[in-house]
Amino acid sequence: MAPPVLVGLSMGSVVFFFVAILATLYLAYRWALPKPLPGIPYDESARNNLLGNLPEMITMLRNTGKTRPFFIEHPQRHQSALTQVWMGPLTKPSLILSDFRESQDILLRRTREFDRGPWNTNAFDGVVPNHHIAMASADPRFKGNRELVRDLMTPNFLHEVSAPQIYEKTMALVDLWSLKSELGGSQPFNARRDIFDAAIDIINAVAFGLEDDQSTVKNQINSLLSKPGFRPTPNADGSVTFPELPTLPNIAAIEEIGLHLGEQFKAPFPKTAHRWQMWTSPTLAKSYARKDQFLYDEIDKAVIRLRKGESGTRSAMDHILQREMNAAEKAGREPVFHSPRIHDELFGYIVAGHDTSSTALSWMVKNIADYPEAQTKLRSALRAAYPEAHAQGRQPSVVDLWKIQVPYLDAVLEESLRCDGPIPVTLREALVDTELLGHKIPKGTAVFLVSDGPDYQCPPIPIQESARSPSSREKRLYGSWDPSDMHLFKPERWLKTDEKGNVVYDAQSGPMMAFSLGPRGCFGRRLAYLETRIVLALLVWNFEFHKLSDSLSSRDSYDTITKNPYQCYVSLTKVT
Repeated sequence: MAPPVLVGLSMGSVVFFFVAILATLYLAYRWALPKPLPGIPYDESARNNLLGNLPEMITMLRNTGKTRPFFIEHPQRHQSALTQVWMGPLTKPSLILSDFRESQDILLRRTREFDRGPWNTNAFDGVVPNHHIAMASADPRFKGNRELVRDLMTPNFLHEVSAPQIYEKTMALVDLWSLKSELGGSQPFNARRDIFDAAIDIINAVAFGLEDDQSTVKNQINSLLSKPGFRPTPNADGSVTFPELPTLPNIAAIEEIGLHLGEQFKAPFPKTAHRWQMWTSPTLAKSYARKDQFLYDEIDKAVIRLRKGESGTRSAMDHILQREMNAAEKAGREPVFHSPRIHDELFGYIVAGHDTSSTALSWMVKNIADYPEAQTKLRSALRAAYPEAHAQGRQPSVVDLWKIQVPYLDAVLEESLRCDGPIPVTLREALVDTELLGHKIPKGTAVFLVSDGPDYQCPPIPIQESARSPSSREKRLYGSWDPSDMHLFKPERWLKTDEKGNVVYDAQSGPMMAFSLGPRGCFGRRLAYLETRIVLALLVWNFEFHKLSDSLSSRDSYDTITKNPYQCYVSLTKVT
């Protein structure tokens, strides 16, 4: 039976009707196809697909567990420092920029043209919507939030409050690994969880001043010591396995939410993905409830302590609450300690501070084992920098570690971040119609700034100097890497001889963007450097890290908030 609309029409009219429908559908299809920006390379296959480049990214995610390599490989595929992609159906083109000088220029000098946009904020918006990382710079809340936490990265706070906590928790890790190397006879064991636990112990201590009863590493030590005659389980690959204690409930909740946040970076529509997961995952909802209760309890305890005038400022939370007290007194109002912004700033401080440091340390441990000459040279440099501690057979003090410069320590740390940066892609959005490498860029265009691959670990993709922005041509603050060895792990590339003949560390030796740059760079950058410097120094001071077999030292990675190694095994000998 013919559709009612066709009843009474001639055959010619019916044919015309169907042709019109097909033509309309075809025109709608052509209209919906991605529209490229003129002159910027792209994949023809994506141009002719309603989903753009999304199918390729989904396939990569399914096969490898990561999507960030797509942004590194795409410019190399086209041999162009600027390429365009489409991140889904009916989306405007996004750009991938694989050039340090232009990326640096955008982040440092073109902040009125480029800022954090929805692509940045959407991943965080469901998890910590009231944290400054989830806000554009023009957001009226942003300035107040940054004011709340601005002193947490000052030298005084870092050295007086953060550094002692980092030192104490790192020494717990040293004690744990000393025990494991004794029990396991220097056989390799998986260190990833220990590094994760030590990093969460550190950030919780810095954030809340938590005591040892909330330390996962301390509890692990006590558990091993409580088992006389214990020996780890041998594995077929030559490694051994130590038992892991159940994660403390509050830590487990933080971990699950952190993993959930990492998943948002791989989701095409993060806000929708967050709502769906919250609705379908009872354990995730319970973790949020536990996290909220944990913050309430710790804040309430700190408020009582601060009002009694006890202990002064011993954590980031104390500092934030004291600032709220002072602001309330100045405004003649009651302080609001359980505001969404205080809760989210504290929780974001934990998650971001833990994940970047934990990942960076995992790669550093792998690198010092893989490059024994650099490890030996670093240990010698540390002994020369702290001669009294070495002569007396003791640990360098926390003041020694943050006060005395050790150029080769900084060089090893920076080289590890260059080779294996935790976050190899930074994102910005055009706030106005502008230009990039000679191409017209409309307002609202997302730009992925790549800090891996060309210019960083392999030769740059050539760019005509005339195509660069005027500010990029005028100001060249950084050097460049030697193309013949930039693929190698070589800490010496970060050292130079000053006018007095001293070997010094030069942070501007060449392209580097591990923690982004500029006013919207990583807020916790100084804390991350302080933590990794103290942890790396104490680990190399106490242990020799042996090179492992290929089966235990894979450099493959997966994506969460950061780029994590699948394998992080260590084989240790205590250094005397």
